[in-house]
Amino acid sequence: MACTCAALVGVACSSSSSSSSSGLSPNVIALPADNVAEVSVDYGLPNIGYIDGLFAKITVCVPGSTSDCQTIDHVLVDTGSSGLRLFGSVLTLSLPELTDANGVALAECTPLMSGSLWGPLRSADFSIANEQASDLIIQVIDESTYPMPTGCTGTDISDPNDLAANGILGVGWSLQDCGPSCAARVGPSNSGMYFTCSSATADGCQAASVRVAQQVSNPVAFFSQDNNGVIIELPAIPAEGAPSVTGSLVFGIGTRENNGLGSATVIRLDDSGDFLTKYPTNGSASFAFIDSGSNATFFPDSGTTHIPTCFSAKHPEVSAFYCPSSTLNLSARVQDTYGMVAFNVDFSVANAMNLFTSQYDVAFDNLAGPDSPPPSGTGDTFAYFDWGLPFHFGKNVFTAIEGQATPGGSGPFAAF
Repeated sequence: MACTCAALVGVACSSSSSSSSSGLSPNVIALPADNVAEVSVDYGLPNIGYIDGLFAKITVCVPGSTSDCQTIDHVLVDTGSSGLRLFGSVLTLSLPELTDANGVALAECTPLMSGSLWGPLRSADFSIANEQASDLIIQVIDESTYPMPTGCTGTDISDPNDLAANGILGVGWSLQDCGPSCAARVGPSNSGMYFTCSSATADGCQAASVRVAQQVSNPVAFFSQDNNGVIIELPAIPAEGAPSVTGSLVFGIGTRENNGLGSATVIRLDDSGDFLTKYPTNGSASFAFIDSGSNATFFPDSGTTHIPTCFSAKHPEVSAFYCPSSTLNLSARVQDTYGMVAFNVDFSVANAMNLFTSQYDVAFDNLAGPDSPPPSGTGDTFAYFDWGLPFHFGKNVFTAIEGQATPGGSGPFAAF
């Protein structure tokens, strides 16, 4: 999972000029429609705060019920993952438990760059805007029933204070959050995300093989229409940042008049959902992904970029960001892994400490930092280029779901 949720609790920030590239579609924000959900970049949860967090409001219901429902706001919109995950401390509904063929409860350990989410699988009817998915398999982030097992490694993200959101709405390129790997026999070929839980004891949950149909799934793919992908549409923002931004999460690509590709350039994704990015434009290529759940543009560390990171004894968390002496206007070369499409993308990197002097601004298009190590336990050591939320301001960014037909060809692809 690509999601990097790095909220800065108690710290506010600010930003620079919007990114640009060849082949951009006009930045038109979709008008209200039944396939359009309003999204916002704002302060986030009261008394917690979030920098560059994109939030939506969703509704879940007990399956088959039209009255036993709950609307939850400040759910992080994440194109770097697939599946709905809600904190049990926020959820007031009693949703049915998901079990395997032997009636044993299923749970999941979801790796993020910033830690791991642990909790059982549940079934819910889901809706956003006027789109609905019935009997959707979701994850409830909760350790009260089944303690987090030792096999779930990484920093424990167990409540909204840790994530600074009420949950994650993963609307990425994949149909499920894991796929065939988690359906394989437990062993080296299995990603180890899923567990069966036979008791509430400390060792009551064991790694398990879970068939694809029972894995946490991308809600968009299960809509009756507009189910081939999403578009995030955010306006350009001033160089100094903005206290809040309102945009649209549009469902479907080429299914209606309001979700056509227009002049957007399509970038085919590989089987891992990645493409390539070279920085500088004549430098070495890194695997790259577009991830609205990341609050900055994260790319190779200072040893490669020669951009200094920030330091503050009072706020050590700022070391996750770059602090150049003045704003840098940079270019990177984006290309697919098949050698079919390549073009340059301009972006800016501001001094994060200077941005953080603002007491009100929380939306920034020039916040950047060094790529962080992959989730613990993966064994990965590669450098990557994470085009996070700052990349989205001033453009319409498309994510097409794997295997779903669109006017730009079958997914997965990104386009902008």
